[in-house]
Amino acid sequence: MQQDHIPWDAISARLKDEADEDQIRQIQKWLDLSPEHPVILTEIMNVWSVSKSSTEFYQPDLSVNWQKLMQKVNSRPKQSLFRTISFRISAAAAVLALVFLAGLGLGDGFLNSSKKVSYTRIIAPEGNKTQIVLPDSTHVWLNSGSELQYASDYSARNRKVNMKGECFFDVVKDPDHPFIVQGSKFQVRVFGTRFNVNEDASQNTADITLVSGKVQVFNLDDKPVSELIPGQQLVYNQGIYHVQKAVNMEALTAWLNNMLIFDNQPFEEVIHYLEKWYGVKIQLDHTLYYSHNYTFKVKTESLREVLALISVITPIEYQIEGEKVMIKYKKL
Repeated sequence: MQQDHIPWDAISARLKDEADEDQIRQIQKWLDLSPEHPVILTEIMNVWSVSKSSTEFYQPDLSVNWQKLMQKVNSRPKQSLFRTISFRISAAAAVLALVFLAGLGLGDGFLNSSKKVSYTRIIAPEGNKTQIVLPDSTHVWLNSGSELQYASDYSARNRKVNMKGECFFDVVKDPDHPFIVQGSKFQVRVFGTRFNVNEDASQNTADITLVSGKVQVFNLDDKPVSELIPGQQLVYNQGIYHVQKAVNMEALTAWLNNMLIFDNQPFEEVIHYLEKWYGVKIQLDHTLYYSHNYTFKVKTESLREVLALISVITPIEYQIEGEKVMIKYKKL
């Protein structure tokens, strides 16, 4: 494969959301030339996606990962693409980088076997969040502890992903090719919309909240469950589906803006969200489960600061030991 066969300038423009119609057509024409090309584009876009994040505690150099990608496609990109990429990634994105290298495979058959379908798996570790851009330019945000998986033949014509945990999707509109999200409780089909999916395996619950557009929901037997309009939420609880008005949409999607918003929620729910937010395991005294409801916001506060705030409202004492937290009722 020769360097000039890859439309680097068009891909660079697309990654920066600056591609014009001619460049989009150029990329699509290149994708149609070979089943290998969507695989290459997927990896390029993932490198771009993870390179734009940073954290204070983990900042590895991504240049080695990019170099291995270039070795696989037997090519070197033009300088215009390199100038726009910062080779520093977050802890959450570092996991994606490892998956990315595994997806490339160190064997010689990766690009030589067009019929073999491989899978890319993205993980947001506990206490971290990450974002990726799929080959069709759909954006996906992964909340702490969530996973997303898609096949190497993912393309503008074949748009399906599998997920666990909580993800927010901003799907590129395409009336001819539905975007499909496969969860453990249902399947969501859309053509272009913004929505949040949250599955809680520990509670055997799940919900879909529609921000804009329209979604169709099917059960695991491929039978239609409901069609949602903006502001609606489909809830799955212990095998039962029901549709309701989404209460406090800002709170439901606050995690996208690195915030937690609690609106008159019981202690048990607050603790559950704090576990995911801070990547800890909290042991709560059972007498505290439904003792109080809370309304407050969390943004930059540490877990210790949040617990100190709660202790002003509720008589509690707490102990933090690494990733383990114990909260007990404080006798007055």
